[in-house]
Amino acid sequence: MTIWYILLAILGLSVLVITHELGHYLMGKWLGFTITEFSVGLGPKIFGIKGKETEFTLRALPIGGSCRFFGEDGKDEDDKDKKHPEAFAEDVEKPEDGPKEPDPRLFSSKPAWKRFLVVLAGPLMNILTCVLLCFVMLVGADVIKEQTEEQLLIVDVVQENGPAEKAGMQTGDILLSMDGTTLVNADSLDQGLKNAPMEGMTVAVLRGASLEQTETAEGRLTTIETKASGGEIVTLIFGNLLDQTTGNKRIKITFLHPSVRQVTEQYSVGKAALTAFPKTWEMGKLVYESLGMLITGQAKCSDVTGVVGTVDFVSDAMAETESASDAWSLFIWFMALIAVNLGIINLLPLPALDGGRLVFIIVEMIRRKPVPPEKEGMVHLIGMIALLLLMLALTISDIIRCFH
Repeated sequence: MTIWYILLAILGLSVLVITHELGHYLMGKWLGFTITEFSVGLGPKIFGIKGKETEFTLRALPIGGSCRFFGEDGKDEDDKDKKHPEAFAEDVEKPEDGPKEPDPRLFSSKPAWKRFLVVLAGPLMNILTCVLLCFVMLVGADVIKEQTEEQLLIVDVVQENGPAEKAGMQTGDILLSMDGTTLVNADSLDQGLKNAPMEGMTVAVLRGASLEQTETAEGRLTTIETKASGGEIVTLIFGNLLDQTTGNKRIKITFLHPSVRQVTEQYSVGKAALTAFPKTWEMGKLVYESLGMLITGQAKCSDVTGVVGTVDFVSDAMAETESASDAWSLFIWFMALIAVNLGIINLLPLPALDGGRLVFIIVEMIRRKPVPPEKEGMVHLIGMIALLLLMLALTISDIIRCFH
């Protein structure tokens, strides 16, 4: 199944890039821009369908797409002069006629505010895609509305040769207290471990208890209560807690943390639509926080992945799910996160990105005259080269990481 998850992840990323380009296309058509080509995929053209002014093409590599406006890269002007050299010569021979009026179809001849909206539409379409995917995730889904702070700290895995195994802890034990301090949730466990002496501690657990879970439905709300009954209390004595690898205190164990009481809500269509926007905002904040961690050094550059790493991570995560519905839910969540990521990253004021182009348009609006095209083109060219080199480096890093 993994190969299908890989193909699905590639397809999902391609759709997000095409959606970005579709934002440019729809806004451009609405504002009267001439669009020469809208392509699905990159690389050599497989076939194309010619519309009134736009050619819709399918290209060989299913890893994105593009939307090309008339005169955006200067090629259309060159092609026009090559196709009609006599007209160009005639213009040169008659300087008294004055300078030629720029072709109204040119991207650069459109008002700055229109170009601003066209460039902005790509990232906005990615963000709206995130809103739509959040809506899809929420409709009919059970979402936690409230839960008690108390949790059952149930031992899931006891690692070999760790302090917990040496103390005699077993899978299924429920932690009750640490050095006499009651443990009520994961936070109290972390705090208790932080305060525990390095040389050891005592932990009281409930062993052999049976778990009882009751569900009570009321309209769109479902209350789930979890209780432990029976069993016996066992006191375990822990020795040295020092982890030689990290230098921190560790008990070498993983836990399950079911809440004692949890209320879930099944979202209606209206509720899901209203909640999709704050969910997208939360995901956007996550992207900005990640960027901030990279800038401040809290996160390493090695933590950043490219296309290959993203596909590998998403497909592996889907392969580890227990059911097809869980895999689809995880896939939609990942695509929503990547969509808002694409939108925000593209809005950064960096050359070759939409944010960089928006900066030049804003400068043009302030100066009331455009930045010389050759200077803007050089800045974007340098940015594009740097971006391609970064993508190449990330791809190589991803491939190396996949084989380790």
